[in-house]
Amino acid sequence: HQHPSVTCLTSPTLSALQLGFFDSISAAFANNDYEAQDQRVRASHILIKGDDVGYVMTKIKTIMGELNERVREVDDGNAEEGAMSNIALVQPIFSELAKRESQCPSRSEGGDLGSFGRGKMAPEFDELLFPDVGEAPPVGALLGPVVTDFGVHIILLTERSVDIDQVEEKLARND
Repeated sequence: HQHPSVTCLTSPTLSALQLGFFDSISAAFANNDYEAQDQRVRASHILIKGDDVGYVMTKIKTIMGELNERVREVDDGNAEEGAMSNIALVQPIFSELAKRESQCPSRSEGGDLGSFGRGKMAPEFDELLFPDVGEAPPVGALLGPVVTDFGVHIILLTERSVDIDQVEEKLARND
C-alpha cells in the first residue's frame, strides 16, 4: 500500500498545485521580507510609571547609571566600551535591578517579557526592535529611555530569532 503523496511525487508529471507548493517553500527561504515578518525577539525591561517627568527621568538615569557601574565592576574594572554589550555580564544585573525597581508585573521574572514578534508590544517597542529602516539592534543592546503610554522603559534585548512556527504555518496555508 503506497501513500498517495509518495505516488504523486514519484509520478512523471507533477501537478501545478504541487509545483506551487514547492515554489512557495523556496520563496519562503529566499525572501527577506518574508523572514522579516517572522522575526522575534526576547527582551527584558524596567518600567517606571508616573506623571512627574522629572522624577521618572531621574529614576531612569539613576538605574542606567547603576547598571553601567555594576557591569564595569563585574568586568574587573575594565573601562571597555564592549562590557555593556556583553549580555552575559549585563543580564543578571539588569534582572536584579528590574526585580527591585520595575513597576511592571514582569518584575517577578526580572523584567523578562518573553519572546514576541512585531505588533505584540507597545508601538514604540516595535519601532526600536523591528525597525523598517536601518539595522535592527543586536542582542545585548540596551535601549532607553523609551516613553510609552505605560510609562518610561529601559529595554534589554536578550535574544533575536525567526519564528519557525509562523513560517511553517504560512507554508501550510500556502499563501
